[in-house]
Amino acid sequence: MKIIDSVLPKMRGKNLQSTPPDVIVDQMMEPRPLPLGRQEFEEWSDRMIAGAMLPTEHLKSDDEKQIFIDSQKCTLAGMILHLGPTESHKPDAFFIHSLRKGAANQIAHDIGTEYRQRAKERLAKKESEENKNEKSISDSPTL
Repeated sequence: MKIIDSVLPKMRGKNLQSTPPDVIVDQMMEPRPLPLGRQEFEEWSDRMIAGAMLPTEHLKSDDEKQIFIDSQKCTLAGMILHLGPTESHKPDAFFIHSLRKGAANQIAHDIGTEYRQRAKERLAKKESEENKNEKSISDSPTL
């Protein structure tokens, strides 16, 4: 049955709903040719984006969803451009994992920036309070 599940998608161009997950994982690890035309790139990038399964609940409008997709397609195009001159085949898993890692990096950066900003605000508040205390002590009459 595994042979049928692995051969049938090559003939049809896509998997059946009943294709076992281990067959899909094997397919993701197979080196595949990089897209050479616009239509091929669109189909390939849609497949990579679907495989990455990045969350989209936070996107409210169709415009935001399209911007999100376009951003991922731009990222995928950049990944292809950064491959070596002899890399004409690459596993889908490389691109899928790279998209997920990029999303994780973006979140980690945003969270790190947020925590640094909070620390700066706390420090500024503390320094401001210390300056007020020093000023009030220096302004008080001496006996």
